[in-house]
Amino acid sequence: MNSKLAIIASIGAVIIALGFLVYTGLSQNMVYYYHVDEFLPKAAALQGEVIKLNGRVTDGSIQKNQMDYRFLIHGTKPDVITVSYHGVVPDTFKDGCDVVVEGIYNPATHEFQATTLMAKCPTKYESQTNDKQSKRM
Repeated sequence: MNSKLAIIASIGAVIIALGFLVYTGLSQNMVYYYHVDEFLPKAAALQGEVIKLNGRVTDGSIQKNQMDYRFLIHGTKPDVITVSYHGVVPDTFKDGCDVVVEGIYNPATHEFQATTLMAKCPTKYESQTNDKQSKRM
């Protein structure tokens, strides 16, 4: 009877230890993902947190100095966030494109300091043959 109790206690301890390891591993690697419109009301509370931010590059806002970029992103509302990024940008990065930046927001400077930048591909890819076929019908 005592050996069965010891086995059950050992299995329980292993399950608790594994659960703790999974929880700490996931919580340390979790990165919140926000759209600009969702982020702005929560910006002060998220100070110092690494987050991913999705928005559209405001036309005419891209400033480039070698590999340093500064630009504005916006959502559906007129509010904008200034983003600074140092590095190589994708070919699809341009005015009006959708981007996802990962980094930290600094409320003192009202600037998002991005460590990664991804430009989303345009969604207007349709073959011309499909368009011609649909016009014939």
